[in-house]
Amino acid sequence: MKKRALAVLVGGVLALTVAAAAVAATVTVTPAHMDGWAAVNDTCGAPSTGSIAFVNGPGSPPAGVGSVQFKTGSNGDSYPSLRTANYNGTKLSSLTALDYWTYVSVAPGSQAAYIDLYVDNNGDGVRDDILTFEPVYNGTVTANTWQHWNALTGLWWSDSMGGPPPLFTLSSYESSHPNAAILGGSDTNFILAAGCGGAAWTDFVGNADKLTVNGTTYNFEPTIGPPTSKEQCKKGGWQTFNNPSFKNQGQCVAFVNHQQKPKKKPKPHDNDNNQGQDNDNDND
Repeated sequence: MKKRALAVLVGGVLALTVAAAAVAATVTVTPAHMDGWAAVNDTCGAPSTGSIAFVNGPGSPPAGVGSVQFKTGSNGDSYPSLRTANYNGTKLSSLTALDYWTYVSVAPGSQAAYIDLYVDNNGDGVRDDILTFEPVYNGTVTANTWQHWNALTGLWWSDSMGGPPPLFTLSSYESSHPNAAILGGSDTNFILAAGCGGAAWTDFVGNADKLTVNGTTYNFEPTIGPPTSKEQCKKGGWQTFNNPSFKNQGQCVAFVNHQQKPKKKPKPHDNDNNQGQDNDNDND
């Protein structure tokens, strides 16, 4: 169970589904290229002991070689999160795909990374509710394996209703709130997070990856690169780099060749002659 309280920002700013008839475009999110996402370490109580990091693995992620990792530390009210404003103002009825994958290494309360949506129900620009999708209410959370969760058709709970319970689907919430939309403005109101639930989240360690929202799939990766040898570009190796990324092996090899090309030595200056002239002038 996740305890709800207003999160207070205490840390620094450090998301394979087919949408309608088209395959979702993939955006790779790394520490160097966040593409509208921000890693934020909040708390719902005492000072946060949490952290967010882009890491390799664990295991074999559903996209790429890495994922985003959430740790709560000794304070289960820590609220480490990855947030975006990319979907601000999007009506809940306009969501056509919303799913993601989780991996749990340590979870005292059988928890896994979840989704929070800050919601405006009447278009006045004020947050009216927080809707939360938690895997624990949508199946069995299994440790040390990647699991897929479909939040579009799954069960959510509402802060304004005092949940959980009750649990409901987004479509049923829309029936009661036909104008419900993710809150607009400049704040980050689509949130992938862990913690904010007391003892059930103490020392939690878990990951998330391959988040699909409508026509976009977000692949969370650590910074990989740059390559330092042509061999690293071969046998598909060029595809693993994201700092920078390459379109093909040849582009990767060309990058390495350019980096290894000897630097031209600067042309010598006539500093000695000029200095001598200055000295002569001083003697006059």
